Amino acid sequence: MPESSGFEFLNPDFEPSSEQIFAVVEEAFKEEREPPEGVVFAGGGEPLLKLDVLCESARLIKAKRHGVPLRVTTNGLVAATDSARVAQTLKLAGVKQASVALTTASPKQYMDLMQPLDGLGHAEVCGFIAMLAEEGVQVTCTAVDRPGVDIAAARALSSALGAVNFQIRTFHP
Repeated sequence: MPESSGFEFLNPDFEPSSEQIFAVVEEAFKEEREPPEGVVFAGGGEPLLKLDVLCESARLIKAKRHGVPLRVTTNGLVAATDSARVAQTLKLAGVKQASVALTTASPKQYMDLMQPLDGLGHAEVCGFIAMLAEEGVQVTCTAVDRPGVDIAAARALSSALGAVNFQIRTFHP
């Protein structure tokens, strides 16, 4: 994370409430000389694991800052049985953009690179991307330009799933 981003990791024992998140966002708006480009729910963990807090925070922000774009950055590992509900919940909370780590077009390579837990994998990420796009959330898929990853195939899959953007991240071994 670039130092200029202002990002700071939280104490691992601290779980902020939606009101605390809203207060931090409000403070950031007050300190800026120009309006921030938007609010991104991201960090050292997976923001969708606290979906209720994320969505309540989004609603509080939208109530005060009507036009501010809200985005979530996620690994996209959402169970197929939950993906439609989670995508709709995000949309209804005012999240208009999502960045999802597609990583690769290959399910096997995805498992090797990402080593996901709980039996979730590439199929679930793809399904969630499609659900977000179906809900009208603008999806950007990401992949890391590392040896063995077919970026062109990942880009093509991203587009086929309904993503509107594709971003290549640099590889840092």
